[in-house]
Amino acid sequence: MIRILFVDDDVNVLQAMTRALHCMRNEWSMEFVSSGSAALQSLAKTPADVIVSDMRMPGMDGWQLLAEVKNLYPQTVRLVLSGYAEPGAIMRLVGTAHQYIAKPGERQSLKTAIAQTQLMRRLLSSSETAQRVGNVGTLPSFPKAFQEISTCLREPNATVADAARIITRDVAMTANVMKLVNSAFFGARRQISSVDRAVAFLGFDTLSALALGHGLFQTGSSATEALWQHSLKTAMTAKAIALKQQLPVLRVEEAFLSGMLHDIGRLVLAVPDDTASGEDATEVTAHHAEAGGYLLGLWAFPSHIVSAVAQHHTPHLRADPGLDLTVLVHIADRLVQWQGEGSPTAEELGIEAGLLESLQLSDRLPQWVAGAGALNVDREAS
Repeated sequence: MIRILFVDDDVNVLQAMTRALHCMRNEWSMEFVSSGSAALQSLAKTPADVIVSDMRMPGMDGWQLLAEVKNLYPQTVRLVLSGYAEPGAIMRLVGTAHQYIAKPGERQSLKTAIAQTQLMRRLLSSSETAQRVGNVGTLPSFPKAFQEISTCLREPNATVADAARIITRDVAMTANVMKLVNSAFFGARRQISSVDRAVAFLGFDTLSALALGHGLFQTGSSATEALWQHSLKTAMTAKAIALKQQLPVLRVEEAFLSGMLHDIGRLVLAVPDDTASGEDATEVTAHHAEAGGYLLGLWAFPSHIVSAVAQHHTPHLRADPGLDLTVLVHIADRLVQWQGEGSPTAEELGIEAGLLESLQLSDRLPQWVAGAGALNVDREAS
């Protein structure tokens, strides 16, 4: 049974929430408190798996509370449940809250959010990984991309298309923007799955305010260049395969997005973390797929994209037996990793044994190999 702490300064709201969630009493151990200080006292006695906080509270507001929880209990999932949507205040939550859930009608959204985060949590093989992922606010970008977007957003004649072109090429920027645009605060009626549409939806002014005023983007080390190159080429390859297989436009977009994010766990685990217990770095890095999937689950990415990231090395674990995102990313990743010449077999590429045969796609492999070899990251992404 997971423990969930609810925080709201309005006693009537707490009472209503208690009644509304009574049906979950056999699955959740719930505590309801009316202030940030009471919440911290409760956590000091018994840490929680999830904290759900209102935003606007006297004394310590939701942002201050969740920032403190992030510092003290990084493994605790941090959710904001609020009807308060003042842009400046919400933007403060970008690097602090995992998800923003809007009132009213919150019960089903809460159940879905908590269920997804706990499902992914059970798949983690390391408590160290849970702490590292929980401590992530925003992810660091490739320095060149960070400089480019900073310059672009300050340029008076820059356009949404200019900004999207830069963001699409960077793993961290892509993840940060997609998390934000699909949150309840911005209220997109449908899940947005491409950076172009995400940036257009946010608008240049909002994006500038988030990036320049609220730290949506930050720079990382030059060590992320190899990750940037590999992720972008994997995204392009997954998209190319999806196009060749004549998959729907939405699936093509999702193939690119999943390919771009498939190794995001490597970026997560590379972020310095004061909470690390000293576990061997090689062992921690081995968990990059589950770490990436867990982070995207916390950030409320669609479950099929979460699965594609978490299972891109183990497609036999996927729920969909067909040519789904997990398979597309797995194959694209192996094609991009190939350093040899000629026409390699699936075994030489490291594609999971029997996968192509089960999908009756073995004859397509030479086309995919040729297509991946022809891709040029700098040319295609510019």
